[in-house]
Formats: sequence, structure tokens, C-alpha cells
Amino acid sequence: MAPTVQGPLFSFISDQSLALLLPLIVYWSYSLFFHWISLQEYPWFEKYRIHDKEEETRNRVSLPEVIKAVIVQQVLQTALGFIVVVADDSDMIFDDEASLAKYQMWISSLITLAGLQTVFTQATIQTMAHIAYYYLETAARFFLAMSFLDTWQYFLHRLFHNVPYLYKHFHSRHHRLYVTYSFGALYNHPFEGFLMDSVGASLAFLLSGMGNRGALVFFSFSTLKTVDDHCGYNLPFNPLQTLFWNNADYHDIHHQNFGIKSNFSQPFGTIWDHVLGTHMSREEANKIIKMKEERKAARLSALNNSKTSSLTLTNNEAVAIGAKPIHNKDEDVHSSGNNSGNDSHEENDEKLRGPAGSVLRRTPSSVGFDGNSTSGASATTIHQQATSTTTAVELPGYRELLATRVRVDNGNISGKGQGKAL
Repeated sequence: MAPTVQGPLFSFISDQSLALLLPLIVYWSYSLFFHWISLQEYPWFEKYRIHDKEEETRNRVSLPEVIKAVIVQQVLQTALGFIVVVADDSDMIFDDEASLAKYQMWISSLITLAGLQTVFTQATIQTMAHIAYYYLETAARFFLAMSFLDTWQYFLHRLFHNVPYLYKHFHSRHHRLYVTYSFGALYNHPFEGFLMDSVGASLAFLLSGMGNRGALVFFSFSTLKTVDDHCGYNLPFNPLQTLFWNNADYHDIHHQNFGIKSNFSQPFGTIWDHVLGTHMSREEANKIIKMKEERKAARLSALNNSKTSSLTLTNNEAVAIGAKPIHNKDEDVHSSGNNSGNDSHEENDEKLRGPAGSVLRRTPSSVGFDGNSTSGASATTIHQQATSTTTAVELPGYRELLATRVRVDNGNISGKGQGKAL
């Protein structure tokens, strides 16, 4: 049998062009599907939503801005794909007969080495060669591409978190999404998206040696998986979430303040997180969330029941001496784009309550996060009257637990929000 030229799947478009077009179709179709589910709020789906819909207000970027940024990245992605796939207009030539003969020779050699010549007939060897060539080799190339992309993205992703300049100027954009949703899967700085996603997928395709149809499947599947990882739903009946440990719930932990230095792996496996000690399970995340809530409740209870609760300051009087009225909406610093890449996870400033129900917050310029006065006699007075008991309230094991998951670098504060447990 002479070498054959592989024809296109469809007569009206080449496989190369389809390999670039199909991922775009997959991205917007799958994203629209989850967006529609979110808008309809079907009870059957809502019970699997990772965050309450109201929590989306914590995001620091609007949906139109996200869509605009995604379009920019996809233009760059398509341009690189054109260079890698379409510009190489050479035909895919396959010599199936030669390849099958090579596999038959290898299999026969192994059988002879094992002394099993009488067990396997020639027809059986031909069948084994057929399976190896058409199925196992294809699967091996696909697995190689997945492994390379996972490795590429893990180490780049972790680098963008641990180098302050890279986080502040590039990766912090993606973390403006405290609550992820499908459209935000490719919401990145163009430089980061081009380097981490486009270049990574292109190198995976080239190094694996897969053909045009392999590229068609690999690029589309990678896109589908990335969208699913940001969909915001933990769906037990979704095969992409049950067959892969790296799923929407796993990646959601990374977008929370307590997990921002964990779960760097994407989009397929979690091997590098396990090997390098950056893995955080949902059970660990829930335990941290529970202890944070218990710690906050204990502090508020101690403050309200304190023998020194004779504080009678009004909001106006507090402002006059430097205290700051509490705002209803919490801040999520790690998604503001001002993070330097150094992530700590201190509790929100303790609150002061007056007899009329007024709620005050001590500003860092007056009282430190550890409860120690930093400046001013008025701040010292507030500290003595209202916080003498709050600093003594501590849940056993909380600091130890949090210390195993996060790192405090240079005293920079980031990531004050927290997600709800499932």
C-alpha cells in the first residue's frame, strides 16, 4: 500500500482551519450554556452552585469587560494558531502499511523474547499491531500533549503568583474574579494568556507529533475543559468534573483568599500540586472556612460580653479621633489588581460597637492588625476600652492550620474575602 494523503473531514473547510475555528465555537457555546443556567436559576442546578449568586458582586470586573478581554486573547490565540497550523499547508501523508509492519516487528520481537511464539498466531499479532497503531499511539500522543500543557501551565502559573511584579501587572487581572463563571475562563492579561495558554497549547501540539485532526481534538478539548473549570458549578453528573480531579470545585479554591497559594494545576491533572505540596482539598478548605467563622464569632461574642463594653462613642465622635465607620461591603484585596504577589490572610479589622448599635472599625494607622496601638493617644484609649479581650480570643489550632496552607511575605495584606463551603 502506497503512502496516502489524509483528506479533510469536511469538503468546505480544511482540517487546519477547523482546528482554529472549532475551539472558538466550543468556548462561546459552552459559556453561553452555563450563563443561561445561571440566569434561569433552576433549583436543580442551583443546589450545585459553588457560591451564592449574590457573591458575584464581589468581583472587581464587569461581564462586558471580561468578554472584551477574552476576545482580545482569542484574536492573539488564533494568530499564533495560524502560524503553527494553517501556515504549514503541507499535506498530512501517512504510510499506514509501513507503520503497521513496524509495530508487527516490535510485537513479534517481544513475544519471541518472552518465549510465547506458540501462543500468539500471526493473525493475532496483526490485530495487536492494528490496535497499537490506530488507538494506543493516538492516545499516547494525546496524553503526552496533556501532560506537557499541565506542566507548562503549573510552573508558569506558580511563577506569576510568586513574583510580585508578574502578579501585580499581569496575573492579578484574572483574580479580579472572586466568583468564577464560564465567560471568565480566558479572562487574562493578553501577555499572560498568550504565553500560558496559546504558546503552551501550541508547543504541546508540536512536541506530541499529533496530526491536524489531533490538533482539532486537543485544542477543542482543552478549551472545553478550561471553560468547565470556571463554570461555577460543582456538578456530580458532569463527566469532565468526575473523571478529572482538576475541576470547577478544585479551581474555585485557588480563587479564594485562603487558597490563593494552592491548587496551581490546570487544566487536566493535579499531579504537580501533590508532588510539590501545593494541593488543597475541599475538606481542608471547609475546615479553614469553619475555623475562620468560629474565630470571628468568638471575637464578636467576647467583644459584646466584655466587662469594658462601656464604650459610648458615636460615629461622629469616633471619626473626630481617627476611628473609621464600618462599611457594609467587604473588600477583596487580592482581586483588586493591586496585589504584589505576596499573600497573607489576616482577619478583617475588629469592630467596635456603641450602645446605640453603631459599628466602628479601627483603622490600621491607629491600631495594628494584632491589636496593638500604633499611633495616637485616642487610638490607645479605644484599644484599652474596646479590645482588651478580643486579642485574647483564639481558637486552638487555627493559626497552625492556616500556616500550613499560606505564606505571609513582607507583611503585605491581600485576599480578605472568603467563599462559602459546599
